[in-house]
Amino acid sequence: MNGLLVEDDQTKANKIIDIINEKCPGVNLSLESSYQNGLNAIFNYPFDFILLDMSLPTYDQINGNFSGKPKGFGGSNILKEMRRYGKTAVVKVITQYNEFDGTVSMKDLDAELKTTYPTLYRGYITYAAKRTEWVEELCEFIKSMMNGIPNCR
Repeated sequence: MNGLLVEDDQTKANKIIDIINEKCPGVNLSLESSYQNGLNAIFNYPFDFILLDMSLPTYDQINGNFSGKPKGFGGSNILKEMRRYGKTAVVKVITQYNEFDGTVSMKDLDAELKTTYPTLYRGYITYAAKRTEWVEELCEFIKSMMNGIPNCR
């Protein structure tokens, strides 16, 4: 099973990768760190699922600086492009934020994404480095993608 993680926070990305490697050894997870590289990967490689941060920089970090401007709804824009080009990998958002651009709550965004992308979007997980609830939610999502294959614990 092939998955893609689109996440610009290296600490968060490493934690997610470690959890998946430990609990779901049958999953091959690729990592991209920006909106543009995430889209390129989605258009060029087959993925069964995508773990997607909502706020992303336009391009990867170069020499310690992010290139391009931050996209507060980069994850939502990726979903839009996926639908536009007929991509079928299912998406789970993993975010640390409860609000975007100071105006849109994650709950409201979740409802909008469920309505707009019903075949792609599978909800969200609230990541918190000091909590463990998100780990269980992530594992349940991966298990659901593996159709009962027993190698995900």
